[in-house]
Amino acid sequence: KKSGFIVHGQVDDIDEVLSKSRVLLAPLRFGAGVKGKIVDAWRCGCPVVTTPVGAEGMMCEDESSDVAADGNKFTKTNDGSWGGLIASDTNEFVDAAVKAYTQKEFWGRYQEKGSDLLNQLFNGRVNLPVVESGICDAVASLQQRRRLDVVGAILWRDAQRSTEYFSKWIELKESLAAKPESAAD
Repeated sequence: KKSGFIVHGQVDDIDEVLSKSRVLLAPLRFGAGVKGKIVDAWRCGCPVVTTPVGAEGMMCEDESSDVAADGNKFTKTNDGSWGGLIASDTNEFVDAAVKAYTQKEFWGRYQEKGSDLLNQLFNGRVNLPVVESGICDAVASLQQRRRLDVVGAILWRDAQRSTEYFSKWIELKESLAAKPESAAD
């Protein structure tokens, strides 16, 4: 029986490895938005131990106020309402990793909550209509949005001007290359 950490290196099938793992350790110090490694772990039924940065954007709106990267303890998010444990410092992270790995009742609860959060946060039946509505609204008001987008208009104009000057430069370069060299040269 092996003990300690197993470093797999590159694997052919991450789903296979995650589905056979008891916990994913994600000691993220920076990042924003959805964390793909956490989503992958939850999708494969693997609980996660991470930092407040790792948990940002990875919980329902009513729970997100409990996470702030200011070093506070996260009692509500560590009560089984998140798909793993969130630790603010190194000692907490080590303790959380050991707890998530060794205590079967916690592991099962985190595994179930990770799956629940995945379904709540990334449910296509819920999110697709919201995205479609946003796209339709953007297309319907496109002309008005363009009129109000001063910075976009400036950037568009500058892009067009640079293309115009680049074209003139190419034309001049080609015309100079086509001229025969004079006898004085």
